[in-house]
Parts: sequence; C-alpha cells; structure tokens
Amino acid sequence: MTMEAFFNLIQTVMLLFVFHGTLRLLGAGIREVRIVLFAFAIACVLLSSLYWLAYDILRPGTRMPFAANEIGEWAMFLLLGAALHTQLDHSSVKPEIICAALFTAANVALWIAWSGEWVDDILTGAAFGYFLSSLLALIRQAEVFPAWEWRLLGCSCPVLIAAQTAIFFVPEPIKHLLDLFCYFLLFSVAALLLIRAFQSLRNSGQSSQAVPEAFAAYAWTMITLYMSSGGFYVAALSLSTLCFPMMLLALKKGVPAV
Repeated sequence: MTMEAFFNLIQTVMLLFVFHGTLRLLGAGIREVRIVLFAFAIACVLLSSLYWLAYDILRPGTRMPFAANEIGEWAMFLLLGAALHTQLDHSSVKPEIICAALFTAANVALWIAWSGEWVDDILTGAAFGYFLSSLLALIRQAEVFPAWEWRLLGCSCPVLIAAQTAIFFVPEPIKHLLDLFCYFLLFSVAALLLIRAFQSLRNSGQSSQAVPEAFAAYAWTMITLYMSSGGFYVAALSLSTLCFPMMLLALKKGVPAV
C-alpha cells in the first residue's frame, strides 16, 4: 500500500465516524436542512474515498483521466455549497460571487495546464466555484474575518495564481524556488484558517462564526490539495481529513444539545 493510499484509508475511517455523527444528529430530531445536506455531502465523499482507495490498491500509480470518484467530489461540493446557501441573506453577494468565479477560473486554468483534462477540470471547477461563492458570501455576511484578514486573503489569492503561472515560464532553478514559495503560502494560509476554526469551536460564544470558519479551512485545504504533489499532497490530504469533524462540530454547535 502506498503512502497516499494509507492516508486515504485514514480519511475513509474518519469519514465513517463523521457520517455516523451526522446521522446521530438527524436521529436525535435535528431536522435542519443544512445538516441533511451535509449528511448527503459526507456520504458522497465517503463513496468517493472508498472508490479511490480500491482503485489505488488495485492499480497503484495508474492515472485515470476520468474516474467515478470525481462525480462524488462534484456532488460533495454542490451539497456543501447548498448547505451554506441556506444561511445566506441574498441582499448583497455579487462581489463575493465575482471574486469566487475569478479565483476558481484561474485554478481551473492551472489544473488544465497541469493535467490536460479539460472536461474533468472544468466540471470540478464549476462545482467547487459554487461552493466557494456560497462560502465567501456567508463569511462576508457573518463578518467572520477582520479587515486585515480579508486583505491578507485578497492578496494571497492573486499572488498564488501569479506564482503558479510563472513556474511555467521561468528557468529551472527559479522554478524550484517559486514552487517552494507556493507551498509556503498555501500551508501558511491553511494553518491560519485551521487555527481560527479551532478557536471558534472552543469558544462557546461564537456559534455563528464556527460554520463559515470551519468550511473556509476545508475549502483552502482542498485548494492546497489540488496544487500539491508528493509529500505536500499527503500533508494537504491529512489537513483536509481533519476538517471533516471540524465542520460537523461547527454545525452541531448551532443546534440544541443532543
């Protein structure tokens, strides 16, 4: 079993616990739409993880241009976006939608340049873009981030895209340095968002902020995952796995004790 398959197995086990915990919420009489949608999202990513785990064991190191697990990922992003969408006040979300669309389009362009899989990457980008636009709108509505963090994220995203794009055109020595810079930026922002999510979960007075902060940490770890390879990919996979129970705890924080 490869290292990637091993961590995928760990993620699958974690997803089973999260799915069970979500079902317990529903079984205890919590019938919020966002929790139902979250349960379906976890079911989709669980099936996706099981499929990829079996595929990686049976055909290790073999790249499939279009795999069934990706359909599960698309469904997960759409369901997570819909779960966040239920909390939105739609009076003013256009700037967030535009920013999410531009950043997602830039990511899709990079994915296509790396893999050459146009249909797969465009469909993944469409689903992820919906999730990201709902998330940004909810973050703005809930006023989760102070102004300095909005500016930090606002600068980090175009700098990241510019650096990743420059890697295609610069000489090899500079290419390696830019690659390391991108990883530093990706994991630094991931650490910041994860720390904020942990703090929000520990603070009993921040139930309205727990959901957008936990989901923001997951969204950025997925951006990191899609831009990583080798050991960095495994590290990003581990961080994304950590986000699943955090999202469940954030949702649970806003409902009566069960």
